[in-house]
Amino acid sequence: MAEILERIGVTKTELPPCCLRIHPVDNSIVIIGTYKLEDDGSRHGSLDIYKYDTSAEKEDTKLAVVKQYPTKSAILDVKFSPFDNSIVVTAHSTGNIILWKHDQDDHSLTVVKDSLIAEEDVLITSVFFSPIDKDIILATATSGESMLVNLHDFSVETFDTSHDLECWTGSFGELGELSNIVFTGGDDAKLIAHDIRTKSSVWSTTRRHHEAGVVSILSPSQHWNTQNPHLLWTGSYDDNLRIFDLRVMDKSNPSLIPGYIPKIAHQENLGGGVWRLIPSPKKGDNRVLTCCMYDGARIISTEDESLSVDKYFKRDHESMCYGGDWASGGDFVVTCSFYDSIVQVWSPDS
Repeated sequence: MAEILERIGVTKTELPPCCLRIHPVDNSIVIIGTYKLEDDGSRHGSLDIYKYDTSAEKEDTKLAVVKQYPTKSAILDVKFSPFDNSIVVTAHSTGNIILWKHDQDDHSLTVVKDSLIAEEDVLITSVFFSPIDKDIILATATSGESMLVNLHDFSVETFDTSHDLECWTGSFGELGELSNIVFTGGDDAKLIAHDIRTKSSVWSTTRRHHEAGVVSILSPSQHWNTQNPHLLWTGSYDDNLRIFDLRVMDKSNPSLIPGYIPKIAHQENLGGGVWRLIPSPKKGDNRVLTCCMYDGARIISTEDESLSVDKYFKRDHESMCYGGDWASGGDFVVTCSFYDSIVQVWSPDS
């Protein structure tokens, strides 16, 4: 039975929150992207900056908005650059991404570039920075496509293999031969491995692997779960978290064989759609934060090729828990839920 965690702070946003990130250096700053669908079908949003004040006595005063930047389109994802924490990229509902500059002194945001990378009726569903090249991001779209965008000149390279339905998420490979791979997940229940060099598919899973859309992917990295660099995690609308074994021969240097789909090493039903998989940024901490849509959030611990659901948090997340992030020291977590416009701060260790 998972331990139910206590809340530290709570606030209500003006527009429904879709995604959030805690500043990787100044953990008192939380950036939240919002998404509002109007009755006429139009979408708009905002990028909001919140200040987390640990000295505030009441939990509903610990998190307060300090700046808001309205956007003509809704925001579906927001990411800080791992190479420069003053660089922020947002994914939008009108086929565009926006590159922002964050001033840590006054916590202001300035638009550097607003770039159309798809048709205007296409939603950019997620963005991910390459762990290797500071100028490259992966973007996914409701057209089923995934693409590499160069932030230097905003040129776009689209992968040859697309999803049959919306492409919801992606991830760069990082270790060994996986550094040439991009993984994407879509509403067609497929997980596709693409070769960055050829822009073609290495393999694609089938309905035998996921029973519904693939909405989150966590690749092996140099900083998380380092003792198991051959394991790839996926989250699905079917409420299951799956762990795929990517190794072919060498456990320490995972690689892929064209057409050879990795086997599922472990599968766990989390009780809600596994929309986000966010590894702890703390060195040596292999825990993962999961945002489980209609059933709050969980903290998961790993051991070899298995996992355990140790902590559970929901409280006022009565609707879709879409966004979440860890403080860099791992001492607190912030999550948000969509229709009720709730943002909550809680301790993963309480």
